[in-house]
Amino acid sequence: MIGIILAILQIIFAVGLIGFWVYFFLVENKDPNQEECYLKHERSFPLPDIGLIAVSLLVAASGLLSTQRFGIFFTILAGGALMFLGLIDFSFNLQNKRFTSKDMDAYMSIFIVTIALFMGILCLTYGYFNF
Repeated sequence: MIGIILAILQIIFAVGLIGFWVYFFLVENKDPNQEECYLKHERSFPLPDIGLIAVSLLVAASGLLSTQRFGIFFTILAGGALMFLGLIDFSFNLQNKRFTSKDMDAYMSIFIVTIALFMGILCLTYGYFNF
């Protein structure tokens, strides 16, 4: 049952990650008020986010739902990648004081970092105990 719930969360996160990049390139990337350092930072992540994390999450979810062993492997892989994503975003936002403003971008950054780290820990923990 926990595997099914995790698989659903993995699918939701993968779809959300892809949705973020659609939004980023249609809206944020064209916003003249965005800081150049933020845009450069973000532009370096579509390939790892979509090509590694989203794909790993979807493959993991497929494996967990079909009770195939590869689901555990890809859950662990996605968990490690999510931890890296969460920590690199946390570090960037902290160094550039993006958490200190009270605008929606700060709240969204906090939300994204928190969810990435939570999902990373969840995937790694599940993978560890079911490997």
